[in-house]
Amino acid sequence: MKSELGVVGNLLVVISVCQHRALHSVRNIFIVSLSCSDIVVSIVSGSVTSITAFTKIWLFGPQLCYLVPLIQGTSLCFSTLTLTAIAIDRFILIIYPTRRPIQRRHAFRMVAFNCTVALAISFPMFLKQKLVKWENFCGKFCTEDWGVDVHMRSVYGTLVLILQFAIPLVIITFCYSMISLQLSKVGVFFCCWVPSVAFNFLRDYGWLPEFVKKQEYFFGVITHCISMSSTVWNPCLYALMNEQFRVAFASLIHTLKGDEHAVHKRHCSRLLSNTILETSLRKSGTRLPTQTDIV
Repeated sequence: MKSELGVVGNLLVVISVCQHRALHSVRNIFIVSLSCSDIVVSIVSGSVTSITAFTKIWLFGPQLCYLVPLIQGTSLCFSTLTLTAIAIDRFILIIYPTRRPIQRRHAFRMVAFNCTVALAISFPMFLKQKLVKWENFCGKFCTEDWGVDVHMRSVYGTLVLILQFAIPLVIITFCYSMISLQLSKVGVFFCCWVPSVAFNFLRDYGWLPEFVKKQEYFFGVITHCISMSSTVWNPCLYALMNEQFRVAFASLIHTLKGDEHAVHKRHCSRLLSNTILETSLRKSGTRLPTQTDIV
């Protein structure tokens, strides 16, 4: 159910931005890229990961054993880097309003950079994945195999902790604190990722409590599911709480229903344009005209 909500919510964001030219902003470039990444995570987690969690064996062949962890790792890392880019964009726009804001070409370059960095961070998982068969167990298992280089697993886990979680968390917290926005976005990021990051870090260094070691597979699945829940919260925090997106969502839903399509679409387009104009005027400090002013 969680993966379906993630796909639907993020798909609404992508379609809304594509349909409404008024939503073609720099910030929404980041939001669309975030939604695309979350869609990939939701699809993979809702199919391969959930089936593997219940069967406890790998049913998808050696090729996907290499590719699925790489796709998941890249998508999740890309999501955290994109959330960081959104925070930086808002910080520059609000703290330094007289400076030239991030341009679209810069935004696309940042998206490409984030994708490259995310792929580079996750690539060791591709190299170390292996389909193995253990004695006294039925079926095969897709797992990380570091061989005699167990120390490198700890080093890699620490680097992932720093690059994927610690640095983005510091930047996001700093940016949203400086612009005095609601810290719900920081809180959701923290709550979604701390369990998974802490579990992987303690496991890599052999510091897991004894009761967790006895049920390591179970706790691994639970912490993974918690981190995957970010794919549901992201469209709510970064799109649904935005008035412009709510208007676009309403237009899209009525379009899908097919009732009074033309009239409603024109009404929503006008409403969306007015909403963006009002938001821009408020940010610039311009007073909106009242009925008394018009008379």
